Amino acid sequence: MFGLSFGLFVLFLFLGVPIAFSMGLGSAIALFISGAVDPVLVGHKLFTGVDSFSLMAIPFFMLSGELMEQGGLSKRLVNLSSALIGHITGGLGLVDVLTSVIFAGISGSAAADTAAVGSMMIPGMKKKGYPGGLAAVIQACAGSLGPIIPPSMTMIIYCSLTNTSIAALFMAGVIPGLLIGLSVALLTFFYAKKLGIRGEKRSTLREILAALREALWAIIMPLIIIGGIVGGFFTPTEAGAIAVVYAFFIGMFVYKEFTLKDLPRILQKSAGMTAMSLLIVAGAAIFSFLVAYAKVPQAVIGFLTSITGNKYMIMILLVLFLLVVGMFIETIAATIIVAPILLPVIAQYGIDPIQFALVMVITLVYAGVTPPVGGVLFITIGIAEVKLKDTLRYLMPYLSAVFIVVLLCIFVTPVSTFLPNLLFG
Repeated sequence: MFGLSFGLFVLFLFLGVPIAFSMGLGSAIALFISGAVDPVLVGHKLFTGVDSFSLMAIPFFMLSGELMEQGGLSKRLVNLSSALIGHITGGLGLVDVLTSVIFAGISGSAAADTAAVGSMMIPGMKKKGYPGGLAAVIQACAGSLGPIIPPSMTMIIYCSLTNTSIAALFMAGVIPGLLIGLSVALLTFFYAKKLGIRGEKRSTLREILAALREALWAIIMPLIIIGGIVGGFFTPTEAGAIAVVYAFFIGMFVYKEFTLKDLPRILQKSAGMTAMSLLIVAGAAIFSFLVAYAKVPQAVIGFLTSITGNKYMIMILLVLFLLVVGMFIETIAATIIVAPILLPVIAQYGIDPIQFALVMVITLVYAGVTPPVGGVLFITIGIAEVKLKDTLRYLMPYLSAVFIVVLLCIFVTPVSTFLPNLLFG
């Protein structure tokens, strides 16, 4: 039954069927044909797949991110980043990375971060001498920090599936996320030096303070979200609701970038993104049931045990497996599919669940930057108006830098567990 479901899933993907329907429809057909379980279970699993208090955070964070984007957040963050580091060699490229790091602490979505920041930064980078392919790769890798630096849609979904602490996993993403941001910035500096791309005019102290004052309300938002969750004042779901109220107030009454008549458009866009994410969750719920029913996790454990008993080697093998999965399946869908399979594996080998969850999220996010899925990369390719082949020569060095951080998370456990242990014990 599982083999039929997986085969139909792959077939539908190649036929261009949206991934949510590919998983749900393939699994439903397999259930009907096999007759092994009651087909009524399909409707039940569709409902229970999204019936989670944790998943309620997704529409809130989607809406707050859209409100802040429309409210002029990204423009002010770019101005602040430019005032702080725009004078360094490769100025605009480094500004792009720093802006993406800050923006990652607000929306939790790689696609949203990439579109918001990339639409402003990529054309400017091209004018300053960055090849279009390089500009696209820089933004794709920097924008992909959205699901790693909290808050994170992918982490929320993973935790809802595995009963892992959302707050602990959020904190686990901070240090690796900053390390990835630093790695991307260093590579950008190297390329800028090689291409002879100079920085902008150094900002005066008055200009820096003015930019900081303008962006201050935007910077406060992630501090409220993360500080409230860590301090135990509210849950991640409640944090999302607070973020919506804050974003609405700042965008309308402080920055005054939108009015009441703009709200239907903002609500419609965020509702569309939310529906897309939750449809994937619902479709994957049926597929995940078949995975468990067919005892795939036990088969994976048996296979890995026959290869090695070393937990670090197991982690490396799982990263390679996740890389392959993430190259072909969208990040959220891949997370839902593989989490139930791999959770018993990490328990078998005594791997820290927070450490593994973070490694899995980073691997799937950046595997998704590569073709053939490459959702975030294709967004930046469209903005940069280049072809895929123009990005490939730059993509591998940047992804190599990211996966050095993944190896650090595997072999130096405190990189991913220090903050969760410090704050939550």
